[in-house]
Amino acid sequence: MEKSERNPCGNGQARQSLLPLSLLAFVAAAIVAVTPTPGKADDTSAVHKVTDGRPWKITMENGRVGTLILFQNGTGKMTGGPMDLSPKWKPTADGLCLKPGALLPERCVKLVRTGNGYLGMNGDKQAFKLER
Repeated sequence: MEKSERNPCGNGQARQSLLPLSLLAFVAAAIVAVTPTPGKADDTSAVHKVTDGRPWKITMENGRVGTLILFQNGTGKMTGGPMDLSPKWKPTADGLCLKPGALLPERCVKLVRTGNGYLGMNGDKQAFKLER
């Protein structure tokens, strides 16, 4: 009995028919990856601009003024209140959620671009203003 020689890479015809399919899947994935989601592209850049590690003048809804620095790693520094805070933040679809300190509640806001910064909007109410 003769052993049939077996190609370790499989059937050449099957491989050739899979090549166009895998190429098509690769191109489709690349298109999806670079296509901006409606309403999200500008919001993401707003979060990146706000979290660039540079200081912002922050004016709270009660008029109190301080300094806010947010870093890309989800941490930050906040000064100007009775004590310095180390806030944590995370991005959302249209802005960010900011937790100023361990005992303070998290606030999620929509970031709205202004001439020299951003407004942090909670619904139709301004939570804070960031300026440079």
